[in-house]
Amino acid sequence: MDKRQIKLGLYGFLVMLLISMVTLKPYLGRALYHNFATIYDYKFFDNREIPVQAAGQPWPISAHRLTDPDAETQKLLSDTKTTAVVVLENGQIVYEKYFGSAGANVVSGSFSMAKSIVAMLYGIALQDGRIKSLSEPISHYLPEWEDRDEGKITIENLLSMSSGLNWNESYWNPFSITAEAYYGKDLRMTALRQQSIEEPGKHFHYQSGAVQLLGLILSRAVNQNLATYFSKKLWIPLGAETEALWSLDHPDGMEKAFCCVTATARDFARLGELIRLQGNWQGKQLISSDYLQKMLTPKNLPDEKGKPVDNYGYLWWTLTTPQGKFPYALGFMGQFVAILPQKNRVLVRLGMKSGNDEVSDPPELHALVNWALGQ
Repeated sequence: MDKRQIKLGLYGFLVMLLISMVTLKPYLGRALYHNFATIYDYKFFDNREIPVQAAGQPWPISAHRLTDPDAETQKLLSDTKTTAVVVLENGQIVYEKYFGSAGANVVSGSFSMAKSIVAMLYGIALQDGRIKSLSEPISHYLPEWEDRDEGKITIENLLSMSSGLNWNESYWNPFSITAEAYYGKDLRMTALRQQSIEEPGKHFHYQSGAVQLLGLILSRAVNQNLATYFSKKLWIPLGAETEALWSLDHPDGMEKAFCCVTATARDFARLGELIRLQGNWQGKQLISSDYLQKMLTPKNLPDEKGKPVDNYGYLWWTLTTPQGKFPYALGFMGQFVAILPQKNRVLVRLGMKSGNDEVSDPPELHALVNWALGQ
């Protein structure tokens, strides 16, 4: 057999292997084609609209303006391909800058910031009586797990990332269940395929699969899809100016609850401002302040190495600095909404990269928080 035949045989084997893998994992072709997630993935996903009402409530522009960050921070913003930085103070814009083709009306993906939105919606569902208690076993809403150990997991276990399920949170592996959830076409099946591997409430383990279950539970509890509930309960009441999107697994399908709310930086800032105002918006208590306090309070559950995780509540992170503690919603590649109550400010950053690959605590967050606190 000559070298040409060997090469043809090898190529043929690789083609057949690829076809077999795509047949077994239909999402794999999309994952390999798109190769890597971006903040503009909504353009090839199916989406459900999150409507606004009329022109919304534009932010006032303050006469007081923040000066630009120092040269080192600006270089970090450039290196991480930041697209937007917006700062509110007392509900007015005191800093707003866009980079590249971004602008005030350009929408951008949020990745895991959507998890924090889900946590806020649970506070509303509790107020509405649609969710009776966070200590309810999830089998009350998932009859598929009624006779399984997984059904004993509580809603609070899912919110605090202590479900004990076997979800592998891998962003780089196209064969991982996280890639399947992101690119796949049947999120219900993917979420319900999870299995318990330890007692719930025992360890903190960050898992998008827990939030996808929360999305399924919430949509059943309120008897409507997440995008509609979000629009009615938060997006319209908060005066959002631009229609947002929530990406789906297939046309008219299920929202990717663990990610993929697409909106403008100005409108994302409304979520932070509502938390700064302890859930009260223009005299109406949209979310209970007691629930928000619980949501933002770290649960100090041990990680797999036994170290207490002191920076995570119900799908919201906490940044600890010498100037104090600051809650923030965080998405892949450094999307964040941070609340700086000491300064009555909300800080939003969107972009194409992060300064590190960790799940939390990106350097651009530290740099921008220090800048916003320093003036």
